[in-house]
Amino acid sequence: MLVLGALWAIFAERLPGGDRGSAWVGAGLALAAGVVAWIEPATRRGPFDGLLAFDGPARFARIAVALLAAVWLLWTAGRGEGRLREGVALSLFSVVGCMFMAEARELVTLLLSFELATLPAYVLIGYRRNDVRGLEGAIKYFLLSMLTTLVMLYGFSFLYGLTGSTRYASMDLRAAGMLGIVGLLMALVGMFAKLSAAPFHYWAPDAYSGSTPWAVAFVSTVPKVAGAVAIVRFVSALAPGIPAVGSVIAIVAFASMVLGNLAALTQTDLRRLMAYSGVAHSGYLLIGVAALSTAGYAAAVLYSVAYAIPSMAIMLVAAEEGPLVADFGGMGQRRTASSWGVVVLLLSLIGVPPMIGFFGKFGLIVAGQQRGLTILVITAVAMSVVSAGYYLRVVRGMFFGETPAGARELKRNAPAAIAFGLAVLATVVLGVALGPVSAAIGTFIR
Repeated sequence: MLVLGALWAIFAERLPGGDRGSAWVGAGLALAAGVVAWIEPATRRGPFDGLLAFDGPARFARIAVALLAAVWLLWTAGRGEGRLREGVALSLFSVVGCMFMAEARELVTLLLSFELATLPAYVLIGYRRNDVRGLEGAIKYFLLSMLTTLVMLYGFSFLYGLTGSTRYASMDLRAAGMLGIVGLLMALVGMFAKLSAAPFHYWAPDAYSGSTPWAVAFVSTVPKVAGAVAIVRFVSALAPGIPAVGSVIAIVAFASMVLGNLAALTQTDLRRLMAYSGVAHSGYLLIGVAALSTAGYAAAVLYSVAYAIPSMAIMLVAAEEGPLVADFGGMGQRRTASSWGVVVLLLSLIGVPPMIGFFGKFGLIVAGQQRGLTILVITAVAMSVVSAGYYLRVVRGMFFGETPAGARELKRNAPAAIAFGLAVLATVVLGVALGPVSAAIGTFIR
């Protein structure tokens, strides 16, 4: 269905609905794909046994990325500007790659799905061909991503040489020694870059600030959910042979939380602010991976969605208001309902109950404490307090700031309003209904 939607967008000029119709078709098919994934029972067997996993984690990722893409495309159908069809096609191809990424349990399949998910993202970042900053950001993203992918591929070659297999189930690294550690760490480098975790985050601020908030809303969220499931699957399969990998992931988590939050404090461009915020949230997520436990893995997967939903919605509002923090000035008087929705989203990112962001962080903290990661737990709590400094700056501007000169008056748009409302509703409902959600994710992970 997703590939069909992408092909429809490519040939939208000659199909009913034209350019904007491609976004409607894409949103409908992405929603249908999410519903099918919801209904379809999880199974450990499939037509590509050993290459793709159709189990609980893969099913959860398929539902999440499909519904996130549907919300993004719904907003695009309402507020999208300029040529839309190529962006719709690229996003749907990327979602296909994200689904394969979450399902992959074999190295070659994982590599191919990584590239299918990220190659369209390079183009989306530089979607405005006449914008030099956007093209510069896309090139930086492309070059660093290619470099880290090559490092990851080199690590894969070590793992294959040591075990004689590319399938996770057949790779036993307990007797691999130092070469096994080197191979595993090199393989993780590419995954850290996809999650924009420090110190492999350098592409994110420049790429996001040069691009449109519309593109950032997709690139910074949907691939991250699939990347979280992919790294959980990879680490859970191979880490038992090399327990030291948990310490490395813990160091990356610490660096990401500290660097991301402190760097975000000084940003005036909301895209750069959210880029550094994304680095910090990758650090929180990696606490669950570093715990090397089922509870930690489940918490990491849940948190990827708890981050993606509000982050996407905030960037879609930035696409309407403007990319700077100052552009949100006076929004409380101009768009009262949307402003309170943004407050809910920002409180979730800080970690305030009853929003899903609080329970996502709480699950990570509990999993980390159970495994003795006390320093990471303390850092996560402290940095969550720091994050309030820059998130609440946006709130202050909305309700107490002045409307910037030249602010455009937005016309009401039903598709965009519905997309934003669904994101706000999901942020609250997923937190209030934490019990069933956690039970479902725990079942998926097992």
